[in-house]
Parts: sequence; structure tokens; C-alpha cells
Amino acid sequence: MSERRTNQSGYNILSIMGRLYKAAFTECPVRMLIYSLVLLANGVIQIVITYETKLFFDNVSLGARERAVSPAIIFSFLFLIAAILMSHILNGCDNYLGTSVHVVLIGKFEKRMHKKAVKLDPVLFEDTEFLDHVNKAFQGSGVSGCTFVLEAFMVVMFSQVPYMILMSIYLYTLKPVLSICIFLVFVPVVISQYIRIHAFSELEDETVPYRREYAYYQECVTGREYFKETRMLGAYRYFSRLIRETIEKINGRAWKCYGKMAGLEILMRFITLLGYVGVLLLLVYYVINGSISVGAFAAVFSSVAVMFDMIESAVGQQLGGAFEKMGMVANYMKFLDMEEMRGEDAVVDYSKGIQLQNVSFSYKGSEEMAVKNASLTIRNGETLAIVGENGAGKSTLVKLLIGLYRPAQGEVRIGQVNTQNTKMQSYQRKISGVFQNYQKYKMTLVDNIIISAFNEQKTDKVNRILEEVDIDVDGEDYPKGMDTVLSTEFGGTDISGGQWQRVAIARGMYREHEVIILDEPAAAIDPMEEYALYNRFREMAKDRTAILVTHRMGSCKIADRVVVMDAGQIVEEGTHEELMNRNGKYREMYAAQAQWYH
Repeated sequence: MSERRTNQSGYNILSIMGRLYKAAFTECPVRMLIYSLVLLANGVIQIVITYETKLFFDNVSLGARERAVSPAIIFSFLFLIAAILMSHILNGCDNYLGTSVHVVLIGKFEKRMHKKAVKLDPVLFEDTEFLDHVNKAFQGSGVSGCTFVLEAFMVVMFSQVPYMILMSIYLYTLKPVLSICIFLVFVPVVISQYIRIHAFSELEDETVPYRREYAYYQECVTGREYFKETRMLGAYRYFSRLIRETIEKINGRAWKCYGKMAGLEILMRFITLLGYVGVLLLLVYYVINGSISVGAFAAVFSSVAVMFDMIESAVGQQLGGAFEKMGMVANYMKFLDMEEMRGEDAVVDYSKGIQLQNVSFSYKGSEEMAVKNASLTIRNGETLAIVGENGAGKSTLVKLLIGLYRPAQGEVRIGQVNTQNTKMQSYQRKISGVFQNYQKYKMTLVDNIIISAFNEQKTDKVNRILEEVDIDVDGEDYPKGMDTVLSTEFGGTDISGGQWQRVAIARGMYREHEVIILDEPAAAIDPMEEYALYNRFREMAKDRTAILVTHRMGSCKIADRVVVMDAGQIVEEGTHEELMNRNGKYREMYAAQAQWYH
């Protein structure tokens, strides 16, 4: 990503872990506090067990010499059993709380990403590099990302690290050299896992474009929108080949990375094993020469095995898995740190209309301007049609008019408010629209319509809009009325393309608005039906500013004024009659389509 979008520095282990823990604590403070304390208690209880084991074996050794069962043996035994029982209870609480926190935080981390996405410049979503970044960030926010890494971090930092520290102190009190050997066991594994971070971070960056390709090819084979054509054309083998090639690219890079890590891990584990053997030999030596008691030998001997397993679990599994996912979490953090659209809050007076002054705009990676030096004024309550051939820049102009995109040059003013330095939420509060690629939400009819203001559902308003767009909720298309699910995948029904267009327009009209756009939502239907649909729309949008985008000239008759675009420029402007009286682009296009309207 470019430096403008995100700061690449500052994503080390400690900063990422600190931010994750802070975010989790903010989202569910009580659960996180209890979970942290349980993990800490679980680590401390292991030291208590080690110490109680030493006391018990020392008392048993003393009782063996005196040939008597002393009260000290009984009490030390009971304390040892109590500590072991407490350890099992804490383990159960650990598992329950860990699962509970994990489930809660999955949705919380993803919600933060959704909130961030809304605040980013919409033009970024036209950028392939940015889409790769979004894919990586979503991977980091999911089950195998933030929550997995956070849980591993908490287990290590709150349970296993305290245990290691306390155990090292205990061993130091027995013999200082024993604590040094523990570090020989621990450090090599930490080094190997630290190297994993960089290796798997690079692997994540290399494979994410191929993952997006793979997901798309899979959709082409199994997706509901694709499978008819794929089967009819016999294109399954073609996509199967693409899927196989993509998997080979992903696996090839993964195997290369895993191979390097396997060799490094074998070396480091060998060094760890030497440290482990060294501790055991020293223990035998010290107990034989009387430097430590039999109880201390038994306690440490049993604890060293536990500690070695804990290091394997903490570093080899917990941190190993976390470090492997660290690159994904770093990508999630970078996404949250991306520069947001800046601007001030403003009160927008939509009665002042919309003005474009010498506006130009180009997409990233394109040398040509999608819109060139465009100037236009749209009056309040006016119905404006924007026409032009495919690729003329109509949709881009509309996105500039409603402030969805900000111009590279010139100014766009909505109600006298400059979109360049105003928050998008300010000037889009009363703007609605229906676009060519409108969404067919697999939900109920009513949910499809009220999606923009679901907290304030107004049944009377929904009924009125459905009637205006000619949707008969009591007809055969909607067996359960407004509660009909518009998808057979979820036990509902399929409706026709024309019905979906009416649903999309109803959705746009339901949102409270002063300005509404129809950006070729009827492109897939015949011209006469489109004309009728636009006539109905104009009646519904009466007294409000309406912008129609189309490449069909017949629909322009309903507009107060027509703007003609060609190669990104506004080349003509006027009423239908005025433009027909000129020998220009509009008349040429209308004549080419005239047979549709006879």
C-alpha cells in the first residue's frame, strides 16, 4: 500500500499484542479481567504444586528414616492434593472463559473493520491493490486471526511466562546454574518463532492475490449466478484448470516457506533438548553429592518435564501458531490505521442545488481522465438526464455529483457545501440512489426495502411505495406478502428481473432524501418498459432533485434537462426538444435508436 494510506512501521509484536489486548478489554472488560486472573492463577498454582511436591517428598523421606507417619506427611499430602485439584478447576475455568471470550471477540473485531471501511475513500474500492489489502485484513480479523493470536498471547503472558519466571527463581534458590539451563531451553525456541513472523508475513503478502483469484474461480463453478452458463458452455474444465493452477501457485510458495521453517525449527529444538538433558544431569549430580534434598530433586525432576512440555506448548504451539498468523493481524491493524476521509461537519441546504466547477477525475493506474473539466449546475427539484455511450463517463460523473468520489481538480458543491473538505455523512444524509448493479438481498421483501432505515420501519410508507412501484404483495410472486424471502436458497421464492428492479427502486425511495439517482438500473429491460419505469419514478420523485443516467435516448423525454457526455466530457446540454433541434451528438444517438420508440 502507498505511504498515504497506512504507516508500515510500528507493527512489532509488542505493539500488536498491546493493541489487541486493549481492544478486547474495551469490548468485554469483565470477561477479559476474569480470564486474565484465571490464567495468572493457573500459572502460579503450578509453582505451588512444585513446592508442595518438594515438602511432601522431604517429609516422606524423613518419615522413612524414622519409620513413622508424621502429621507433616499427612498435611503436606493434603496440601498437594488440594493444589492439584485447584489446578484442574482452574484449567476448566480457563477453557470455558477462553471459548467465551473467543466467541464474543470474533464479531467485535470484524465490526471494527466494518466501521473503518465506511470511513474510507470509496474510490479506493476501485483499486486492486486496496482490494488485496482488504482481503488480508479480513483474514486477520477472523477466527484464525486476531482472536487466535490474542488467546495464544494471553495464555503465554498471563500463565506460562509467570510460571517460567517463578520456576527460574525457585531453581536459582536451589542452584543458580539450574535457572541458566532453563533459559537455554527457552531462548532457542523463541528465536525460531520470531523468524517465523517475517517468513509467514511475506507468505501472506505473496499469496493473497492468488486467494482472491481462487475464490472467484470457485464462485464461477458453484455460484448461483454462474453455474447455468458454466454448465451450458461446458466451461467447468476451463475453470477447473484455473483453480488447479492457482492452488499450485499458493502451495508452491507455502511449501517453500514451510521447508525453511522446518529446518530452522529442528536445529532450535535440538539446542532446547541439550538444555533439557543438561538440567536433568545436573539434578542427578546435585542430589548425589547432597547439594539438594531428595524432595527438591523429585519436585524439580517432575517439574522440568512439565516445564519442557509447557515451553513446547507456549512457544512451539501457542506462540508458534500466533507468530504464523501475526502477519495477518498486522494487516488488520494496518487497515484500521488507514487514512480516513477528512472533513468538517456541515449543515447542507439542498435547496441550493448541486454545482460542478471545472471538475476532472481519474482512477488510479489510468492515465486518461474519466471526467474532464466538467461544469454543471443542477437546480433544486429538477429532473436531469445524463446520457452517453458506454464508457462516456456517466456513472463517474454521478459519483462526483453526489460526493461519493472527490475530484482531482475543480470543485463539487452540494447545497453550497464543498465535498472536498466536508464529511461525507453531512452531505449524503438526504441522498439516495439505485444503481445499475443493484443488490438482490436474500432477505424478506420488507427487509430489502427498509435496509437504509431499519430502526424506524414505517409500514404505511412501505405500503405506499410498493403500490407506487407496482409491486402487488398479495400476488403470486409474494406468497407470504412482505415477509416473503426473495431467495429459494433460504426457503423463499425467486422473482423476475423486472420485479427486482421495482424492489431496488422502492429501496431507494424509502430512504429519506432530497436528491435521488437512477444510474441505469433498468439497462437489462426493453426500452419501452424502461420508459414506463422512469415515468413512474418521476412521479414518485416530484418536488425533489432527480438524476437519471441512461444510454437510451427515449427515456430522456421525461427529464427537464439533458446532459450529453462523450469521452469524459460534457458535450451538450439542454431540453430534449432543444437538443433535437441541434445537429449534435444527442440527435445522432437518438436517430440511431429511433426504431425502438416507433
